[in-house]
Amino acid sequence: MESPGRSLTRRALLRSAGLVAGAAALTACSTAPSGGAEGGTPATPGALRWWDHFAPLEKLQEATFDRFAGSGGAPVEYTVYNPNEQRQALQLAFGSRQLPDVFSLGGLSVPPSLLHEQGWFAPLATADAIRAGSPAGLVTEGVHSFEGSLYSFPIFSPRQYETLVWFHRDLLADAGLDPGAPPASWDDLRAAARAVHRRGAASGIVLPLQFPDRLAAFVLELAQTAGFPGTRTGDLDGIDLTTGEYRFHDDAFLAAIDFLLSFPRDDTMFLASTALDARAARVRWAAGGAAFFLDGPYNAGVLAGKFPQVLDGVGVGPIPTPDGRPPVLTRPPTSGTFYVSAQSERPEVASALLELLVGGDYQRGLAAAMDQPPLDLGAVASSDAHPTYQRCIGMFAEQVYVGPSATARNPLTARVRAVMKPVEPGLGTIVQGIASGQVTDVRGRLRRLSDEWTASRDAAIAEVGGGVSAADWAFPEWRRGEDYAA
Repeated sequence: MESPGRSLTRRALLRSAGLVAGAAALTACSTAPSGGAEGGTPATPGALRWWDHFAPLEKLQEATFDRFAGSGGAPVEYTVYNPNEQRQALQLAFGSRQLPDVFSLGGLSVPPSLLHEQGWFAPLATADAIRAGSPAGLVTEGVHSFEGSLYSFPIFSPRQYETLVWFHRDLLADAGLDPGAPPASWDDLRAAARAVHRRGAASGIVLPLQFPDRLAAFVLELAQTAGFPGTRTGDLDGIDLTTGEYRFHDDAFLAAIDFLLSFPRDDTMFLASTALDARAARVRWAAGGAAFFLDGPYNAGVLAGKFPQVLDGVGVGPIPTPDGRPPVLTRPPTSGTFYVSAQSERPEVASALLELLVGGDYQRGLAAAMDQPPLDLGAVASSDAHPTYQRCIGMFAEQVYVGPSATARNPLTARVRAVMKPVEPGLGTIVQGIASGQVTDVRGRLRRLSDEWTASRDAAIAEVGGGVSAADWAFPEWRRGEDYAA
């Protein structure tokens, strides 16, 4: 007979992902989108099957697979999905016992710890070598390993953020500003945007106001620079790490939102910003429509691929802070990227392939792709990455610290997260409402958001039924500006 906790885990898992819907009737179905092997049998005898959703890394993956096969490993049959298609393919493949040998979790919103409990993953046979090749402190029990066995590891570093200040050097110079000293404070950035705008050749800044997720990221990161003791991403968004309480209504959030929306008040924002998502905003900025653009390090990679003539003429500065002091930000451990299937007939070979991903060649390849920072930030300096991207990574190494993880503290928090009902509208949509004037009581609306998330978590804790409490999201021993050690 199952224990109540085990039963709840299965219910939560099925509710979150619909993992076995129709699986029995689909036992013989192919799960590959195109050109791949039918069912669980590779088209090339002896080949490993690999599914992921990282289209920008396709060339790097293929080169790595060729290197593996050429050094005595197995050939690899490689399929790149979009996340939604991969979610469905994984659901069907798991139920029909046709999972590929290696896969990412593209599209699956289920905590890996729950998938581990359900028997999706095999432990990595090359765990010792992978741990030795990973930077210290970035492979975490409860996130990447369970009961001491390693099941995955990140290929990307948690030391990153999305609110870098990108700018056109010539537009700053024409406005009498020094492109070598980008604005460091909130007031400095507003003043620089006004100076460019007054020249009349371009707007001061373009913002992706049509993209609520990006707005939420900006606010969460800017609030940290204003002193909020929190982090960004995952199940800790909006939570005061020292108390475990949701505090979207903290003064730091109000200050961050007020700063972000100061640009339309100053009349320095690109007029079409209200209708732009991040991609469209980048296009307008790259075309010279505005001097400044807030974006992550991957902006360099997008420019290199789509606007190569622009890349050498842009600069980048750190996230601005209220007083211009160097920023200090916190990010939780990055989740695992690839997993070996428990259904694989050759988990040792698949694990040997994954070992290549912590090696210097692969990490330098990730850096050269100029997307998210590689796990080993030190690999960037010796890579072919553009100097502007290298500057981004250098700033991250000095400004971003690895924070705590609720799942690592207590694995039962993953079950809570699986059954928590999402709160809508979320932070980004509320910021849109503030920008449009539909929300006037800003603190009151953010307090309501805090209360709604608190109620959702409390209800989920009650459903889990023991062994977990709101205190599991509190880390009073955490210190700002230090890597967290459990």
